[in-house]
Amino acid sequence: MNALKSHRWFIKKEEDFMLTRWKKWIAAGVGFLILFAFSILSVAHLLAADPIVGEWNYTTSNHWVRGVPPAGKPSKGILVISQGGDPLKMEFKSGMVFSPPELKYFAGKKKGEEYIFSNSAKVDNEGGVAKNTCNLKMISSNHFKGKSYSEYSNSGITFSWGFDIELKR
Repeated sequence: MNALKSHRWFIKKEEDFMLTRWKKWIAAGVGFLILFAFSILSVAHLLAADPIVGEWNYTTSNHWVRGVPPAGKPSKGILVISQGGDPLKMEFKSGMVFSPPELKYFAGKKKGEEYIFSNSAKVDNEGGVAKNTCNLKMISSNHFKGKSYSEYSNSGITFSWGFDIELKR
């Protein structure tokens, strides 16, 4: 009888040991699943595109000029804003003509509630430099408005011009 009790006690202890072991494995598995889920959510949040990223239909209005060149005329076209890190990139795909052509590419950053894009380039054989800035604010995720400012300078001579710009999807 003693041997039978001893055998039952041994089986009970072995069952308790196996149950405890399975509980630990299940707890570890659940812990890893929770960690994995949080990791996925964190990565998805980091990879979520900024609302300004994408293809936009743009229009310009309220053109002005200070200096000799004539004021520009309202225009419309397509521009694309992409994000491959920092800075943001903006490219005018159609509508306006840029001379030299590299001026259609802008680098930008988000600063508070505003997106600021800019570029500059040597534009003639006399050392003239053009600088462009475009500031945009979000009205909604499918609508941005802002102002564009451009300046040409060479040997103390400066001309400037600008316009309002609106982006819609």
